[in-house]
Amino acid sequence: MKFLIVNAFGRSNRGDSVLLDECIRDIRQFDSAAVIAVAVYEGAAEARNLYPEIKWSGRIGNAPGKPRTLWYLILSWLFCITRWPVFSRLLPVDQQETLAELLAADVVISAPGGYLHDSNFAYIVALHHIHLGDLLGKPVVLAPQSYGPVNGFLARAWTRHILQKAVKICAREQYSFDFLSSTLRLDSDIIARTGDSAFWNMEATTKKDEVDAQFLRLGISTAAPILGLTVVNWHFPGLSPAERLKSSYVKALTEIVEAVSGQFGLQPVIFNQVSEDLPLALEVQRLAKVHIAVDQMEHEPGVLRGMIGRSTVFLGTRFHSCIFAIMAGRPVFSIAYLPKTSSIMADLGLADRYCHIEAVEVERIVEQISFDVSNLVESQDRISDAVVQYRKKFGNFSDVLSTIPDLNQLRSGAVTPC
Repeated sequence: MKFLIVNAFGRSNRGDSVLLDECIRDIRQFDSAAVIAVAVYEGAAEARNLYPEIKWSGRIGNAPGKPRTLWYLILSWLFCITRWPVFSRLLPVDQQETLAELLAADVVISAPGGYLHDSNFAYIVALHHIHLGDLLGKPVVLAPQSYGPVNGFLARAWTRHILQKAVKICAREQYSFDFLSSTLRLDSDIIARTGDSAFWNMEATTKKDEVDAQFLRLGISTAAPILGLTVVNWHFPGLSPAERLKSSYVKALTEIVEAVSGQFGLQPVIFNQVSEDLPLALEVQRLAKVHIAVDQMEHEPGVLRGMIGRSTVFLGTRFHSCIFAIMAGRPVFSIAYLPKTSSIMADLGLADRYCHIEAVEVERIVEQISFDVSNLVESQDRISDAVVQYRKKFGNFSDVLSTIPDLNQLRSGAVTPC
């Protein structure tokens, strides 16, 4: 079978990288002979080096400026409606390749980790790729991701129109499931409640020397107790005044670090999950009265996970960095900038271990970190047990693939693809 994964971001976000790795693994578990292609927003060359056997192409709509993006979306839609090559030829070469892969695919999968909500234009592009798969008569499956909110009658109606034609939609949190079933009123048989795919990915480096070298590069002893952190360069969409909220977030981080690092002798380290967050990380470093190490190097997910796993305790805003720490059994406190954080922490039974980014609760976080450091084994056991229970309660994407009749028929050769 031929699979095309669309709506993949790329490898500069290490959280998305892990989810894409896991999606590829799930497809191969379903069909060991699968031929896979992936359309990415950025980083095709880097991904090609890691997976040379996979065909990599560009996301349709990649362009400088919204008008040209819309033009590319229209051209690709016209091509899928008419099959006239003239429309495809007006697209950049890497996007022409994506259309060719769409035509050749037996199944189209929307990559895990996406976020279909209307706070930015990206959700239009994501829906477009799903729609193109349907126009070409391909079964479309949405891997575990987040959905909603989508405001406005027309926007909601269009979202429902496209998603209703998928053969299966995986919701990784309860609020996403509720949005799909109650707000959009999609048919219940196409919605699957799953967990986040990162909880099934175990690819952390076990090479102690490799991790040691990274901490030594930062000037940190390999025996030093670490307060691990990630930050997000968030713009507080829909909230006002955004700049004041951002300043309050930065101030709260510095206060937390100053309070706990001196008391417990912890070395604060801000890890680099997404490079666009580095300006804010350096701002936190500049304002803090204690030394904070900021790792500006980009690492493959396995190395980053190995480094985060060295943390004694972890305070994360980028949620997949929190998952990396949780998977390593490290006591975690999460700062939620999107509903996925609060929902998944609740699914884990760890609802007492997050707060919202617009109102960071400094005293509560300091109290929780202090408890964790003083009761390390107890806190580690609670985190590790939470992962075990989560994996028992929620299915993985590979479990869902095996239950989809259309895909099982294609795999057995009972159906001729379009």
